[in-house]
Amino acid sequence: MTILAMVVLVLGLLVGLVGVVAPVLPGVPVAAAGAVLAAWIVGFDRFGLGPLAFIVGLAVLAQLIDLAGNWVGARVYGARRAGLWGGVLGSLVGLIFFPPFGFLLGALVGAVLFELAGGRPLDEALRAGVGAFVGALGGTVAKVLIVIAMAVIGIPRVL
Repeated sequence: MTILAMVVLVLGLLVGLVGVVAPVLPGVPVAAAGAVLAAWIVGFDRFGLGPLAFIVGLAVLAQLIDLAGNWVGARVYGARRAGLWGGVLGSLVGLIFFPPFGFLLGALVGAVLFELAGGRPLDEALRAGVGAFVGALGGTVAKVLIVIAMAVIGIPRVL
């Protein structure tokens, strides 16, 4: 059962990492689900409920970071409400039409276009777009680190 649990955990983590950089897949939740399934296979007592709860908490944190990334990045770089919405919507459009990394370019382009439509000068609109890009990239890096943390917590508990 240990081998099966390890395979399930590692597959969940790998699919999770792919989902972070190709956001068509719900990456971090898949990684957390792999950990929960592996814990069930080896037994929750052996895996530990505390570490499992921590992994699930990390998954929730990753989703919050993902939602906040564009907003915070764009806001720090001076975006107004239009740029914030443009970054989020552009990220979604980029993800759909240009996977896997279209969400980064989409955040930038969306924020710039919405800021320009709101009457901002080009230099301010570009700055807001860069902020949305930085926020989206920062959220992605944070999610990769969270999946790695899940691996560090989960793998030793399955062995």
